Amino acid sequence: MSRRLRVLIVEDESLIASYIADLVEDAGHDVVASVPTGEEALKHLARGGLDLALLDIKLKGEMNGIEVAQIARAQAIPHVFVSGSGEPTTRSAAEATNPLGFLQKPFDQKHLDAVLSMLL
Repeated sequence: MSRRLRVLIVEDESLIASYIADLVEDAGHDVVASVPTGEEALKHLARGGLDLALLDIKLKGEMNGIEVAQIARAQAIPHVFVSGSGEPTTRSAAEATNPLGFLQKPFDQKHLDAVLSMLL
């Protein structure tokens, strides 16, 4: 592997966030933070130094993952959506943010590795 990616996980279900963090670390990358809300994600986006944001679409708090993605994109931080929803309107709104990809829950190491390899 050429370098370790610095990854922000934005997921409001703690067990899923922990699972995603394990997969990221097993792939040889660093989890900068794992946060449950869009508001907390913005703090990490503002700090910079991120290579990727893995975003759930539906989050606790006032912001959803699509709104976080719009801000990440404005800061040139690539993002990938991690979602259990395949609802067409939501998917269309998410695609408008130009994500690097989508991971449909449940997913495994192979699927995450494929997305991460696009950044390397």
